[in-house]
Amino acid sequence: MKITTTSLLLLFVLFQHSASAQLAKGDRIFAWQVDAAENDDYNAAFAFAADACQESTHMSLTWSGLEPDAGEFDHDFIASRLDIANLYYSINDVMVEMQVSVTNIAIKEVPADLDPIPFDDPAMIARFKIALDTIFQHIPDIELAALNIGNESDILFGTDESMYTAFKTFLDSIVPYAKDTYFDLYGKELKVGTTLTLGGLTSPEKSAYCQMMNEGLDIVTVTYYPLAPDFTMELPTVVADHFDELVALYPSVDQPIYFAECGYASSETCNSSEDLQAEFFSAVFNAWDEHYDNIKYLTVFKSTDWSFEDVEFFEEYLGIDDPIFLEYLRTLGVRTWDGDGTNKLAYEVILCELEARDWCDVECALSNLSTLAAPSSIQLYPNPTNEVLNIISKTQVKELTIYNSRGESILTTNETSINLKDSPAGIYLVYITMSDNTTQSLKFAKQ
Repeated sequence: MKITTTSLLLLFVLFQHSASAQLAKGDRIFAWQVDAAENDDYNAAFAFAADACQESTHMSLTWSGLEPDAGEFDHDFIASRLDIANLYYSINDVMVEMQVSVTNIAIKEVPADLDPIPFDDPAMIARFKIALDTIFQHIPDIELAALNIGNESDILFGTDESMYTAFKTFLDSIVPYAKDTYFDLYGKELKVGTTLTLGGLTSPEKSAYCQMMNEGLDIVTVTYYPLAPDFTMELPTVVADHFDELVALYPSVDQPIYFAECGYASSETCNSSEDLQAEFFSAVFNAWDEHYDNIKYLTVFKSTDWSFEDVEFFEEYLGIDDPIFLEYLRTLGVRTWDGDGTNKLAYEVILCELEARDWCDVECALSNLSTLAAPSSIQLYPNPTNEVLNIISKTQVKELTIYNSRGESILTTNETSINLKDSPAGIYLVYITMSDNTTQSLKFAKQ
């Protein structure tokens, strides 16, 4: 017997839907990072996101791209990025979460003449205010869901307290200026934050510095990719704990959490798969429900895989040639890049999660394929397991089969204590036939 990949994912999704109630959308905002496939058809890519309840889009630009050198604004950059965005997103009635990267991961992205100057220098602050004036003047018709200044700065700053302190001084001068200027121009309030990684926000070495930077900001903005130190993906089972930890650090509903980027690679090189990517997004929606009051915005990063050419650019830009890292970058999309792009399972599962919460007029294509009763008389422990999986049942187990994430049978037995020491880490499904010939399907994780 073999369960197909699609039916396996369906069982996972239906299990989760039966085991926990989904909250209605409410005042939450669902966003996409929109990227064209090889066909270079942005309209099709935008429709792909629109079909999945896109209310806002992630837009990123660097200060150095806008202003390469002192007072030398790049008019082609402004026309191709800001002017087009102002027209396109306003016509399509989509908000924009704008990321202005004065820092970008491990790189300082300021005009060349300012590169040696610290962020708290008055000249740096004065020049960025002029840059903001330029940006605002070119987006009069865009509704900004948020403005985030600096991208993943904790990677650049490391544990250097002086760099965080200097950037905090920069933000304390820039944020009120941005809010006042935007209101004076357009009569609208503006939410302003700075983007940090979830690892930086929660790590013992950096969390206090990050909290200092977030103090007084309208929102806590975070990027989230559950990466192990070797750039492989952690199991989706970590999502709930990660969300719990973040909200425990930022519990105030008056400073909501915005996920500017949220993604999971699908490459086998990263110890992942399309199945695990789909399971990740299902876990994200469930964790989001748990923290509805605190988390108000989430962007899927990203809609479409990057091309190999894109990855080569990032390899040079970031100076990282680790093949696992490059595959992680390349396969973050929930649609493949080649040709017109092909939907991955994650996209279909996202549609199901959105439909379950009545987010917009969307249909889950998986929902009519099968049904699965919520398990009530069987328990698996420990789950996740490192070695032995035990099965407790009120009814005698007649036979059970364990399937891996590819839907392949790895074991059939009637034992209720199973040694999985030699099985690879991942998400598994156990299909159990009871002595009365009823069946149950449950998932578990092997660490």
